[in-house]
Amino acid sequence: MITTKPSALAVTRRRSLGLAAAGTAALAGAAFPRPAIAQPAKVRYTLSWLPTGQYAFIYCARQLGYFKQRGIDLEISRGYGSMAAIQAISTGQFEMGSAQTGANLLSIMKGLDLRLLGTLGYDATLGIVAPEKGPITTPKDLEGRKVGVSAAGGDTPFLPAYCRLVGVDFDKLAIVQLDSKILEQSAMSGLVDAIVVTGLSSIPNFISENFPIRMMPFSQAGLQFYWLNTLTSSSFLARNKELVDNVELAILEGMKFMLLNPQEAMERHLKEHEELAIGKNGKLYVELGLGMTCAIVAAPESIEHGLGYSDLAKIEEQARIVKQYASAPNDREPPKADTFCSNNDIGKVTLSAAEWDSVRASTGKYAKLLGRA
Repeated sequence: MITTKPSALAVTRRRSLGLAAAGTAALAGAAFPRPAIAQPAKVRYTLSWLPTGQYAFIYCARQLGYFKQRGIDLEISRGYGSMAAIQAISTGQFEMGSAQTGANLLSIMKGLDLRLLGTLGYDATLGIVAPEKGPITTPKDLEGRKVGVSAAGGDTPFLPAYCRLVGVDFDKLAIVQLDSKILEQSAMSGLVDAIVVTGLSSIPNFISENFPIRMMPFSQAGLQFYWLNTLTSSSFLARNKELVDNVELAILEGMKFMLLNPQEAMERHLKEHEELAIGKNGKLYVELGLGMTCAIVAAPESIEHGLGYSDLAKIEEQARIVKQYASAPNDREPPKADTFCSNNDIGKVTLSAAEWDSVRASTGKYAKLLGRA
């Protein structure tokens, strides 16, 4: 008689049970496949301009995983002016992006169905820049001179209004259409006598090249606008509200990081955009854009209500200015702000009073460059 040791029986039994379990699992797997791992939602986002220091916050948000942790894969593309960004979003080339408030309001009056999700700065810094040693010292000096503009820029539509408000005959200006890539260089080389700019984007170009300029802000004539709004189409928002809200929250978290860690934000931005640091003053160029952006974010709206807050009464006043001075006769009347502008999720990303004090102390010199201090 053949006997089997208990230990061998146990091993044999365990092995048989294991094989049976494996077979059962295999059958179960065949009958009930495991759910696929959810893929990140891809969102195409366009800036309104080049990825200079002023946009460091959105790149920091991506680097730090603020989008990824919300299941978002954000693809960021450079812009070619606010009007171009608006058009690209309204036609579905991009799901989301950012553009200047004045340009957004003008586009809404022209019938585009846009939604403004949050404000990313409270002074658009629009104006005219002329070489300090050039012939233009007052607005009246613009008459008979060559003025460069970028056709797709969010500042360009307001040049006629500015001229009207300061008593300049717009028809006497020689308007020169320029590619956005050579706008500042055209003023420095003497190709034009002045250019219409967003100071936030253009001033760093001149300072980093040690080229003295004179700026005539549109705000001094009463054309005061917010800087940028996060933007999408109403149709995309209707289908993807939670996704859109999460993109905006991640952006605002990136803004908070930039406000509190400007040096690290600059280093992160330079690492991702090495082409900005190639020139001898590249680091200064990025620093200026980043610093001036922080300066225009530190405003009563964001301090009192949280990052991204839009004062709807001020939005409506800005819309009134656009309607009066920049719209065409057949443009519609501006709708109520709460029909296209939202403060949803605003108030979730905030700074303490001490943190705001630190931001204001560190951005004083940049505010001065913009005529804000």
